[in-house]
Amino acid sequence: MHYEKKMLIVHNYRGSVLYLKFYWAKPNDIVPLSINVVESSEISGFGITAAELTGDWPNYQSALADALATANRFIDSQLG
Repeated sequence: MHYEKKMLIVHNYRGSVLYLKFYWAKPNDIVPLSINVVESSEISGFGITAAELTGDWPNYQSALADALATANRFIDSQLG
């Protein structure tokens, strides 16, 4: 049986809001299977996927750092 655990982190950077969605296969996994970086939308309840990350991270901290770096690069690219 496949179990999917989700976790959402709100990330504010340079006046923009992004959501980091972490997905785990099992509730006791140490690292997520994938991370989606989602840009907020003007329409409530909707978002635009800015990036989908899959990796072989050694721990949660490195997965979080990778997601934050990706989110920051996306915001920087949108602002010029």
